[in-house]
Amino acid sequence: MTFGELVDGIGAKLGVGIENAGGAAALEIDGRTVVLQMADDDLLLVRADLGEIPPDRRDALAVAALEGNFLYRGTGGATLAISPADMHLHLQKYNWLDRLDAEKAFNMLSRFADTAVLWKKLVREASAPREDFLSEVISSESFMKV
Repeated sequence: MTFGELVDGIGAKLGVGIENAGGAAALEIDGRTVVLQMADDDLLLVRADLGEIPPDRRDALAVAALEGNFLYRGTGGATLAISPADMHLHLQKYNWLDRLDAEKAFNMLSRFADTAVLWKKLVREASAPREDFLSEVISSESFMKV
């Protein structure tokens, strides 16, 4: 499957047109902008900016992200990273295009969006995080479907 076919198929499943801007496309899922990008001829990168990490909570959120990355137990198969350019938390996932069709890509994006929403909530609540939040995220059903 080509990137263009994948974008068209996802758009059809969502009932919207998604513009393929030369190997990159963006769509909004559950209030989060998700970017689809060709990382190589046969590799898809899906990514979402989850927001700025408050400076006084960087250590705590960095530890939470590392714990979430461990065996993908809090990311549903994606990876969390902090952008050194703007100190935003990002969620990203790679997948081989030849392993995807519109249905698989749509399901992957749905789980990815669920994960992004949960981590965005953690970033938003960073000024007063609950101690049990990470365990709530990790036990969420979306992380059982890696």
